[in-house]
Amino acid sequence: MSGASIGSFNNASDAAESEQQTAGVPLGGVGAGCCELGRDGRFRNITINNNRTAESRIDVAPGTILAVRAARRGKVALRILQTESALPFNEAGIAAPYTASQRLAWRGVYPCSHYKLDDPTYPLEVTWTALTPVIPYDHEASTLPLIFLSFYLQNPSEVSYEVSLVMNWENLCGCARGNFPEKRGPIRPVLVSRDQDKKTLEAQSHEPDPQRMIAGLEFGFREDFRTSAEGNYALLIGQQRDVQVTMMGWNERNPRELEVFWNQFHDGGRLGNKLSRDEAGHSGALCASFDLAPQQSRNIVYVLAWYCPKYVARGIDQRNGYANNFRSAIEVATQGLTYHQYYFKAVEDWQRRIMTSTLPQWLSKALINNNYVMSTNTLFTGGNDFAMFESPADPRTSTLDRRLYSSIGSLLFFPNFEEGELAAIARPRDGKDPGRIYRHLGLESVHQPSHGSTSAPMLDTSIAFVLMAYRNYFMTGKRFILDHLFSRVKEAMAFVLAHDRDGDGLPEQSGCTMTRDRWAVYGTNSYTSGLWIAALRAYARLARRLGDKAEALAYEELLPRALESFDRKLWYEEGGYYRFYCATGIDDAPQEFNDACDSAQLAGQWYADFLCLGQLLPPEKVKKALGAICKLNDQRNGVAQGVMLDGSVCTNPDSVGFPPEAERAWPAFDMGHYASLMITHGYPDRGLFSVQKNCKNVHARRGRVFNQPMMWDLDANNAVGWGQDRHMGSMTAWHVLYALQGFHLNVPDGVLWFRPHLPIGVFSLSAPLFTPISFGWVRFREDDEKTYRQFVQLTFDSPIYLKTLVLRLPAEVEDVKVECESENGIEDVDHIFGYDGSERLIEIMAKKPIMIGSMLKVSLAQTRGGNVRLPRPAGR
Repeated sequence: MSGASIGSFNNASDAAESEQQTAGVPLGGVGAGCCELGRDGRFRNITINNNRTAESRIDVAPGTILAVRAARRGKVALRILQTESALPFNEAGIAAPYTASQRLAWRGVYPCSHYKLDDPTYPLEVTWTALTPVIPYDHEASTLPLIFLSFYLQNPSEVSYEVSLVMNWENLCGCARGNFPEKRGPIRPVLVSRDQDKKTLEAQSHEPDPQRMIAGLEFGFREDFRTSAEGNYALLIGQQRDVQVTMMGWNERNPRELEVFWNQFHDGGRLGNKLSRDEAGHSGALCASFDLAPQQSRNIVYVLAWYCPKYVARGIDQRNGYANNFRSAIEVATQGLTYHQYYFKAVEDWQRRIMTSTLPQWLSKALINNNYVMSTNTLFTGGNDFAMFESPADPRTSTLDRRLYSSIGSLLFFPNFEEGELAAIARPRDGKDPGRIYRHLGLESVHQPSHGSTSAPMLDTSIAFVLMAYRNYFMTGKRFILDHLFSRVKEAMAFVLAHDRDGDGLPEQSGCTMTRDRWAVYGTNSYTSGLWIAALRAYARLARRLGDKAEALAYEELLPRALESFDRKLWYEEGGYYRFYCATGIDDAPQEFNDACDSAQLAGQWYADFLCLGQLLPPEKVKKALGAICKLNDQRNGVAQGVMLDGSVCTNPDSVGFPPEAERAWPAFDMGHYASLMITHGYPDRGLFSVQKNCKNVHARRGRVFNQPMMWDLDANNAVGWGQDRHMGSMTAWHVLYALQGFHLNVPDGVLWFRPHLPIGVFSLSAPLFTPISFGWVRFREDDEKTYRQFVQLTFDSPIYLKTLVLRLPAEVEDVKVECESENGIEDVDHIFGYDGSERLIEIMAKKPIMIGSMLKVSLAQTRGGNVRLPRPAGR
């Protein structure tokens, strides 16, 4: 399990297509807006002015630049640390020293954008990182509206240099795409003030007092914000005793003022501490100057913060959540500089946990970068409501059926946000059908719930709600979730059950009424019904947990009937898979059967595996169906949604009036209901190959690492259709990690499952455990020399309460010797054996609960049974 290094730099010249240039790492707190910094070093796709939609975001900050100067004995070496800008250098008669694309190395690892000046002719070694502190479990830090720019300059020579850095920020206050007002508020110097021996920062409305230290610049308005796009920005530098900070306010569109700015920086490495009198000037430059001795290095930290508290959507001011804690961008930036060392270390820590594992490096990179939608697609309001857009191009929030796949990322990183969003989804009630859970909370908002564009009910939305309520409770252990949501869960189950018109235990549907909402279904379909079967088992367990035995028993008794009906109606023996739908007895159905092979036909079993609900469908039929999907749907460039047995694409009836787009792939969703299921049901190599193929196409060939679409054209091998802009589905990648590890932590019952599904020939794993309550780490190995042995070591940053550990064993093993050691010594345990489908399991039960903190070691040694031969590649 190895791959290319995640740490390698790429050059801007590697970007063969425009998409690769214009979508960079989004930097900005959760729900705070962001700027993207990519291969060319420019600030792009700016949404920090509450302009979060694709229609309103600003393409590029035209006048913003970064530059470095190194001088010795009159010789000056200058570089603008990006490949271009909109500044009028030509009109000013200046040969702009932009960094050539082949000399600007870049590495994007969310939430960081790393750069290197890869120029052997430059006298200094210059690297810099732009970062936003998106840190798991730290909700406060992760919502900060700021970006750090940390520069590291090293002098490898034997002589000293005078060094200067400058950042010029164009004031975009009040701006959005197509609207760049002339009046954007003034630029004000921020000075250091001492009050009773305590340093504070204050902005002045005039040029700085020469006796006081400059800390930075403030831009925009301080109060009386007329629109959501108005507010203020702060650009500050971390203070160092021997670093001189100077500033300049100027008109970035005036060649004469550009000449003055550039000459000051070029000739003296300092700026004149003057503000332009031109009201059309929107630029403020901040310069740091210092001497760099031979073989020495220096770290300079800038922070750019923003504060646009007013956020009006559909006539209601939702405000921004960060405005609850700060009154200005200066306050935000000051906190940023105060704690910046923690922020950098915390981001590095969670990234390092993934990058230093034995997971394939391409998967490690995807697990990190696919969280980028936390910065591009989120809201966090003044009322502490968190929500995620499905896509900035169609900013409907909290799309319920599709967040069944992607919200695992929110749950693992920010469980409080996920808990709040699901509670917000539960809050509004449909007056006609209380159990019909709304599909969306609003458009750019959380207060206008809707069922979407379909008139007939989408049953999988209510089913998804039930499954996520179950997931959140058992993965966090918060009883509040169960107590608060159960009445709505009960109504959702009753609503879906009411659509079982023939009493077979499965609901009937008609029309385009599931998450693939251009694909018409009639009667019983394999996708919705499979999820429904998983929900039957999950809901019965929730009901028993709350002591509602009658409710639990009713659904437990319904489950066998539903399973029998699913098999009888949907199993297509000739194809060896579960057909798309069966409409027997449905009068308005255009045909009795649609025998298409749906790539999502086993979604219910996938989610049951994830939640450890047990084997629902016959294992041999699951394997056959996976083989059929692999043969029919899994194509060179991805997984087609619906294919007939003869290889033709599934179509809609003529009466529907539009095609189902079944020939297209949904790459993010396929990571869940197809690839993850392949991994857990005996085909880990094939499942991983499917995910890797998606990464190669979307990330590498099309350069859409930070702009992943919902749909993929398998012929053109490119994004297609609705949802091309930063679709929220990317975080489904976390399901792949859970499938590989066979990991599940049932917090309230103290049960930990670990059943790794590794590629053939791989017998060990060292990898992080991501849970909503703590980081963890697992080391696993097994061998078949002489007798079978298995070793598992678990650690958690915060102690985990454990009563039962569930591991998998080869079928040949009849009994084992179990040794269990915690940090408190040898633990007294019992064990029993069982099966989940075709998997042989061992339950190790502690006679006294164990608190797993720094160590739990478990070793299994076979004492009885047949010879074990672990699977190896052919010829080994």
